Amino acid sequence: MKKLALTTIATCFCIMHPSAYAQSAVTMYGVMDIGLSYDQGGINGNALRVTSGMATQSRWGFRGTEDLGNGLSAYFVLEGGIHADTGGSTQNGTLFGRTSIVGLSNSLGTVSAGLQDTPYFTTLNTIVDPLRNGIARSNNLMAATGFRAGNSILFRSNKVNGFNADMMFVAGEVAGDINAGRAIGGSFGYSDGPLNLRVAYHHKNNDTATIQNTSKARNLLFAANYDFGIAKAYFGYAIDKGLNSASLNNSVASFGGTAPTASINSRDLLLGVSMPFGIQTVVATYIRKDDKTSLAQDAQQYALAYMYALSKRTDVYTSYAIIRNKNGAAYTEGNSEEAGTGNKQFTVGLRHRF
Repeated sequence: MKKLALTTIATCFCIMHPSAYAQSAVTMYGVMDIGLSYDQGGINGNALRVTSGMATQSRWGFRGTEDLGNGLSAYFVLEGGIHADTGGSTQNGTLFGRTSIVGLSNSLGTVSAGLQDTPYFTTLNTIVDPLRNGIARSNNLMAATGFRAGNSILFRSNKVNGFNADMMFVAGEVAGDINAGRAIGGSFGYSDGPLNLRVAYHHKNNDTATIQNTSKARNLLFAANYDFGIAKAYFGYAIDKGLNSASLNNSVASFGGTAPTASINSRDLLLGVSMPFGIQTVVATYIRKDDKTSLAQDAQQYALAYMYALSKRTDVYTSYAIIRNKNGAAYTEGNSEEAGTGNKQFTVGLRHRF
């Protein structure tokens, strides 16, 4: 009788409070990427560096989910960047400066709040750039204001007949002015089989509590890739307008002559190809920055990378990239953690995922 009574009580409690017995899981994950970078062409001469995050930014994180029943689940992600060469934190020394979100998901999609990548950056990383902003990072010449946003809310729909969309709102949090510092963005695309198409947009108000009526930053990106089997082709075209719409990847770099200035009206083009050969992969990219201002500080980047997989989680890689700057432009060859010192770069590294 006691056993039956206890079973009955437990059953009633489970019915009344289904979340108490919901399935949950927490996973720790990360990437450690470290190697040698030989930078050439800098105004202070060549440099040999042991550096982190050349192919993929070194990072660590936790993600977890909980089944709440009726198709609803809760989830969280905490992710921080690591300078693997020194052990320090990236993103200005923050503990979880890459991602810090909590959200809900169901059959319609997901909604999350906190610090997270914008739809614009996700599109650039997953659709346009075969190197995913790592080796010869696309951010060198395609840097925009809308890459990662704190104080944000993001809704991402599930796919319906190959189509899906996402929308982001970023609160400026300036007392007395709800528009200052605010940003909105989103993307819409189609993915089916070998074809991926997407368009992304980001708009940020540059006003602050003390500076008003600034030019707004606007970034529009058209993205596509297609897998031919023997090779995968990538395309991206961006239109950048307004203050902070195309920031310099290295604000202190100079190669002499006219001082570099961040463009407020530019066009960016990325073409890429990825060719797998069993456990080997060869990637080539071309990026052009077309500065439409009177300074015409244009730049072109050429990059070639080779990866060799030692296992599903570990690979070695090497790359060479060069940027040709014009009219005082001073873009440098860096990686996802450091801007680099010159306009030419040779790398060799080891990447391990856990």
